[in-house]
Amino acid sequence: MIIYKCRFSGDEMLTDAFGPRPVLDDDGEPVEGLIEIDSMKVNKDSGASVDVGCGGEFGGGGGDDLDTAAELVNNVIDQQLGFDLHEIPLGKRDLKEYLAIFCKELRQKLKDDEKVAGPDVKAFTQSAPKFCKWLLSKHDDMQFFTSSSMDPDGNMAFAYYKDVNPIFVFIEAGLLKEKC
Repeated sequence: MIIYKCRFSGDEMLTDAFGPRPVLDDDGEPVEGLIEIDSMKVNKDSGASVDVGCGGEFGGGGGDDLDTAAELVNNVIDQQLGFDLHEIPLGKRDLKEYLAIFCKELRQKLKDDEKVAGPDVKAFTQSAPKFCKWLLSKHDDMQFFTSSSMDPDGNMAFAYYKDVNPIFVFIEAGLLKEKC
C-alpha cells in the first residue's frame, strides 16, 4: 500500500486504495499536477459501505432492513476511518492567495529535496498555472479541507460533487508517497 502524506506537515491525506487518478477538465483532458479520488458514506461502527440506492428495486436484497441507528460518515474526511480532514471556509481571493504562496513554497521544497529530479521541478513549475486556473474556476462548486494538523501552509484537499458523494482533489507534487 502507498500512503500519500503532505510534503509540509507529514499528515496522511490518502492512500492508493482509493485509486487516485488524474483530474479531467471539462473537455476530458488531464489537468496536469492534480489527482482525485472518490469517497463514499460508510457505517462508522463497521466501516462498511452503505447502499443508499434503490433497495430491492433492481433485484438486490429486498428483505434487508436498513439500520437507522447507524452513523454514516465520509470515508475520506472521518477522523477514525479516514484522514481526519477539516473543512474550512475559503473565499476565491483567499484561495488565489493560498495557491500563490503554496506553489512558491512547494517549488522551493521540491528544489531542496535531493530525491526530486530537476525535470520534475520544472514539470511542477509548468503545470502550476494550469491547475491553479482550474481550481479557481471551480471555486464556487468546491469545499476546502486541511489535513489533520490544520497546518495553514500544508497541502489541502479540494472537494466537488458529480453525484451524491464528494470527489477529493489534491495537488500531487505536495504529496510524498510512502510505501508500507
